[in-house]
Amino acid sequence: MSRPGRRRHRRDHGACLGPGLPEWVTPIVLPTPYAIGPVTVYLLQGRPLTLVDAGPATRPARRALVAGLAASGRRVEEIERVLLTHGHHDHFGGAVRLQREGAEVFAHPWDAGNLALQRAYSVLWRRLRAGGMRLRRGVALVAAVRLLDATVRPLRRFTPVEDGDELPFEHGPVRVRHTPGHTPGHVAYELAGERVLVTGDTVLDGITPNAVVDADPLDPARPFRSIAAYRETLQRLRSLEPRLLLPSHGPCIADVHAQVARLLTQQDRRAAEVMARLEGGAATAVELVTAMFPHAGALGSFLAFSEVFGHLVELEARGEVVRVRERRRERWAARPSPRRRSAAASR
Repeated sequence: MSRPGRRRHRRDHGACLGPGLPEWVTPIVLPTPYAIGPVTVYLLQGRPLTLVDAGPATRPARRALVAGLAASGRRVEEIERVLLTHGHHDHFGGAVRLQREGAEVFAHPWDAGNLALQRAYSVLWRRLRAGGMRLRRGVALVAAVRLLDATVRPLRRFTPVEDGDELPFEHGPVRVRHTPGHTPGHVAYELAGERVLVTGDTVLDGITPNAVVDADPLDPARPFRSIAAYRETLQRLRSLEPRLLLPSHGPCIADVHAQVARLLTQQDRRAAEVMARLEGGAATAVELVTAMFPHAGALGSFLAFSEVFGHLVELEARGEVVRVRERRRERWAARPSPRRRSAAASR
């Protein structure tokens, strides 16, 4: 999110409704216990009966799902297939129960760790402490992540999908588009022939999704370069020229070019803010988080740390900042530009 831990304005909680929505696509809004608010799952009416995302693993969400299906003349037991966009709690939590009830669950393998709740807490702890997190604050943050994981059951079994796969469906194939950034294994589902994509948390109206830093699926010892991946995803979505995006939170998005431009600009501004603060002197990641997000709570601090750390990793890869290790901590400093180095040498 652009402001970790903050709720969005109520207007963003509406379902994706309106002209352009295929008549066989039914949005169902489910309540969540999370700060993001309600989540929209999409019923694709046809053979096989398909649900995109499953909502959280809570009784209110289950009741809302049952009611939403009943309004379309369907029952939970009829769902044959669940397509997950990514492995976050408000999207996959209800999938375990649907799987037990006979549905086949699909997801990208790069999100297997998120779906199975496999957390490298020791890595997270070392990263937080190296970033300058104080002991008590670090304990609270890790505890908040553990508490969040306690709201769902792990999903360890699913059918893997890859970019370009086409899943058979009565109204035309559902094409898989790998859209990493928010998570490494985030995918969108393109309704072929409709120029419509169900995009999960990749593009949301009025809010900037957080590009969470996970372990790199190809090299778990390194952080996933989520910022670079997210920017490539946004540019790819724009190049596909869809006429409509169906997000997991908030209204449909018809002006895709405008939303992508807004998100890319927001990413540029955040990177510029990080650079501007480092121009004033080296800082730890936590010092940057405290300055940029002074009112974030425990879980909000995790999102804020993830966002700032992601930008630092990307700026380091681009050669604009350097990491300086001091005992068990690391500080980040702006790399002097050629112009500044020349001016310093002349003095």
